[in-house]
Parts: sequence; structure tokens; C-alpha cells
Amino acid sequence: MTADDDPIAKAAYDELAETYATNVRTNAYNAELEFPATSSLIPDVDGKRILDAGCGTGVYTEWLVERGADVVGIDVSDEMLGHAIEQVGDGDCTEFRRADLEEPLEFATARSFDGIVSALALSYVEDWRQVFSEFARVLKPGGFLVFSTGHPIDEFPPENDEAENYFEVERLTKEWDVEVPYYRRPFSEMLNPLLENGFRLETIVEPQPTDAFAEQRPERYEKESRNPVFLCVRATMR
Repeated sequence: MTADDDPIAKAAYDELAETYATNVRTNAYNAELEFPATSSLIPDVDGKRILDAGCGTGVYTEWLVERGADVVGIDVSDEMLGHAIEQVGDGDCTEFRRADLEEPLEFATARSFDGIVSALALSYVEDWRQVFSEFARVLKPGGFLVFSTGHPIDEFPPENDEAENYFEVERLTKEWDVEVPYYRRPFSEMLNPLLENGFRLETIVEPQPTDAFAEQRPERYEKESRNPVFLCVRATMR
């Protein structure tokens, strides 16, 4: 694989890994907006085998292990995985692997996981039908999938000059310390691939900021209380 063939956000997250590992557990948007909503959708995981798909620096991996799960964390960024291993450890209850969600999960056998958590990772995957097909393959019947992603309304504001057609899956970039490429998509291209692959939709949450968010980011609290930023979903395998 050449550099040009690398997954779209790999280079960006390799570069951002150090900063991301420092900030993700305290950043108001992660810790006080997305995380409370997504984690509230995850059922009891004690004694369960869970795939943390797009584990980043291991925030959800650590949370799941603390609640009794055996967790396999995968990410496309070697640098992010390094921070996850440093934070959580690679031991009896955890295993980390480099894997690209755009590709088949060749390490995972069919019906080998009780649940999948994928927090803010699917925005870097163009084809959700393929990734949900793989999730369906590796989940046990009745297994759960919980994922979070950018809200379509937030990612298609009128002032976004890059976004051209709400109904298309479009590749855009966001400006952090580096340019980070990602894909935005309409609601239909989030939910239909899920349903087409045998999942039953259970719950959708459009999180609002917590009181702690207001303390950390008072200048953003009113706006984010009125406008959705993230979409959090729980589904089960039929």
C-alpha cells in the first residue's frame, strides 16, 4: 500500500495522536457531549467479548474493561494504538490490532463478538454498507452495535462551502492542528445500510451538552444546546 492509498485520516491521526491522547478525556465535546450519550447506550458488558472499532487512544476500551468486558481494540493509526496500549495495557482482557474499517476484518471469525462499539470513527469510512456487513458477520445473534458519528445537520450547514449536495456521501475536511479528511452523509445513508445488513434499530440519541460542558465552554453552551452536533445509535443483530 502506498501513502496515497492509505485510509483517508491515517496520516492526520498519526500526527494528531499525541495531542489527541492528552485532550480527548477532558475536551468538552468528547467528555461532556458525545461520551455521556454514547456510553449510556451500551448495555451490560460484564463477561462479554466486545470489539472497539476505531478505538483511537483507548477511551472506550478502558471504560469497557472497567465494566468487565474482554475487548479487542482496532484502529488504523499506529500512533493512536500506541497511546491506547500505553493507557490501557495489552493484557488478559485487552487486545489491540491495526485494522482498517474500510477492509474486511480478517482477524475476526464469524459470530465471535457479543457487541461492537464504534465512537466517532465511521465518519472516516466511505462505504457503510461494507463495514456494517462486516459488523453483522462478526456479531453473535442478538449482539449489539453502538456507534456515534457527526450529526448530518451539523455537517451540512448552509455556510459550509465544501458541502455541495445533502443527498450525496461527500468527502470534506475539517481544520484541527492539521487538515483531517472525513465523509459526511445524509440520514438515509446512515440508517439504510444498517437495516439492509440485518440490524434492528433500537435507540437514537441526539445528545445535548451537560452542565460540565457549560462550565468548560460557556461560549458554546447555548448554541450546542439548540443545534445537534453528534448522533448516537444502538442497534441489535437479528
